Order: sequence, then C-alpha cells, then structure tokens
Amino acid sequence: MMMSIGDLATVFDGPHATPKKTHTGPWFLSISSLREGRLELAESAHLSEEDFAKWTRRVTPEAGDLLFSYETRLGDAALMPSGVRACLGRRMGLLRPNRGRVDERFLLYAYLGPEFQQEIATRAVRGATVDRIPIAEIAGWPIRVPPLRQQRAIAEVLGALDDKIAANEQAATTALSLAEALYVRDSVSKQGWHEVALADTAQWRSGGTPKTSEPSYWGGSIPWISAASLKSPWLDDSDRKVTELGSENGTRLVPAGTIIFVVRGMSLTSEFRVGLTKREVAFGQDCKALVPHPGVDSAVLLVALRSRTREILSLVDTAGHGTGRLSTDRIEKIRVRLPLGEAGAAFNETVRSLTQYASAMQRESRTLANLRNTLLPQLVTGKIHVKDAVRVVEDVAS
Repeated sequence: MMMSIGDLATVFDGPHATPKKTHTGPWFLSISSLREGRLELAESAHLSEEDFAKWTRRVTPEAGDLLFSYETRLGDAALMPSGVRACLGRRMGLLRPNRGRVDERFLLYAYLGPEFQQEIATRAVRGATVDRIPIAEIAGWPIRVPPLRQQRAIAEVLGALDDKIAANEQAATTALSLAEALYVRDSVSKQGWHEVALADTAQWRSGGTPKTSEPSYWGGSIPWISAASLKSPWLDDSDRKVTELGSENGTRLVPAGTIIFVVRGMSLTSEFRVGLTKREVAFGQDCKALVPHPGVDSAVLLVALRSRTREILSLVDTAGHGTGRLSTDRIEKIRVRLPLGEAGAAFNETVRSLTQYASAMQRESRTLANLRNTLLPQLVTGKIHVKDAVRVVEDVAS
C-alpha cells in the first residue's frame, strides 16, 4: 500500500551552518559519509562538546534513525548506528521511524529503492548550483510499504545480502592491509630494493571535464573518475560516465593499471585518496594519474604511495586557501622503494594477488548490491514471494 513519509516517521533537519571542526569529540555527520546505504564515519569530522550541545538542540540522532542528504547528493541515505554520539551536518536530515508502523531497515531499503528514488528525482527542486529536497514537504511524499510483518521478512532477506557485502569489504580491507604491511616490512629489511623518485616511476597525466551541457559527451560506458567518486582503491566503475566522443573532448583516457590520486588538504580534514584502475577510464582535473613505466608494478606502486600518506599530506599548502593545494613538483620528488630481481618478482606477485583478491571482493559486492536493488521493488509489490527471494539470496550469498 502507499503511505506518506509522515505516516511512518518524523522528519528533522539540522542547523544550516557548520561548527568549528576538532580532532576529537562527537561526530559532525557529513553527506560524504553516506555511501551505498551505510554511514562511514571516516568521512566525517568532530566538533567540541560545547558546539555539540548547540547543534543537537533540534534533534540528536539515535540508533535506527534514517539519515539522508537533502541537498546535492540527493537519494543518499543510511541508518544511524548504535553507540555513536553525533549531530547532523549541513544538508543532512533524518527520519525517525514510528516502529509500530515501519521496520527501520525496511524504511532504508524502500528509501534507496528505485520507486522512491524516482519520487525524489521528480519532486526535487532544481537550483542554479545545487538540487535539493524541500524538507518541509517530504513528510507528504508517498512511499510503498507492505504490512509490518512482511516488511520485517523483506528486511531480513535483503539484510543477508548487506551482511555478505560487509564481509566482502572487510576481507578486501584485510587483504590490502596485509599487502601494505608486507611492503613496509620488506622494503626496509630485505635486500634487492632500490629507491627512486616518484617522478621517475610513471608518466604523469592531468585530466579534465567534458562540457557538462553537451549531452553527447555524457551517459556513455566509460567511467569518469573525479575526486568525489575516488572512494575505493579499485577503479572500474563510477556514477558518471562519458561517451567515446566525450573522452575526446575535455578529458583524457588512461589504461588499466593506472594510478589515480587526489589530495584534499584542510587544517583538520586533509586526505589522500589513491586508486588503481582495473579498466580504461577517464578522469577529472581534480585528480592526477600515473601510468607506471615498464618494469614498475602498478599494485606495488599503489601500496608504496599509500604507505607515504602522512608524508604526502605534510606537503599540502593550506596557507591562504580554503582547500589545501599540493603542487605536482612537490609530490613527484617523494622517493619510494621498489623491489628488483627475482625476489622483486616474487614480491610483486604476492602483492598483485592480494590486490586482485580485494578488487574481486568489490566487484562481487557491487553484484550483490544490484541484486538487492532488483529484489526490493519485486518483494514490495508482491511480484515475487519472500521464500523465493530467500532461495536466490542463499544461492548467491553462500
């Protein structure tokens, strides 16, 4: 049946301002922390206890609240986890479920499902700079919900897929961490390694953005990597894609095995993101690309760069700028250690195997997420029964 959001939950938004960020303290939730139905606190900052009291006068997020973005990244949402003290950041709202009418996990799946996503796309207010959800109107928006018992059954089925996705991500993280630990150990303790300036390891390339007002440049099959989409070490897909024509006008293609990185530097939230392309991609001007020279293993160069994150961030110039800058001539002088000879070949193979495994876990998780999104509307509308979906999930997630 169709119900309104206001029938199922109470709508809140946070202060329309940003407090002074701190290194410690309660979390100040950011829309950047909303990722594929999960809240990733690594993307959020902290604030002081004094500011926390001010920023929670309207509402304090509780476990089970549905957090969502009402500006820019429309459609993103996640459930508030337990044991976290946080306030809403700018452009963030929350839905506090009426648990007598809606299962909180089901509400998240329904929010992320294609039917309600289309509702957001249709009803969003298009602005000159950003699109937004009119927060005062969302309570009246319709959303499809079955009876509560069925909601819980559906949430349990789809939750099994999310559990498998979470397990995959943990396995991928562990594999990459192991590769990095092996690099740090062997590059210092083993013979047959040499030190080289980063500038001498690869061809350096800059990207660009095809004209966004030209429809023939966008909507193709070539992933276009930007700072916003560089969230994984394994780059084989993106939300925005360019056409062949777009790749020839304003951006640049790089092959599989290219390292793409971005540095964002601010006083308390500096970050260095780096990823390895698993297929040919285009990339934006906010990123830099390194195409390794022959004889330089791309996976080893990736972990070498990740091991120098602290040093790279120390080179960011934040003086006089809202966002820090890192000039190419600074980072290319960084020296990294790479293996040589037979021992180097064995080390390269070990690291390559670990990174390939991590990348495969990411691909599988994307397949599982697509299955989850496919099952949701069919379960809600009764096109398939929960018991049939259970069999599908058991086959895939086993």
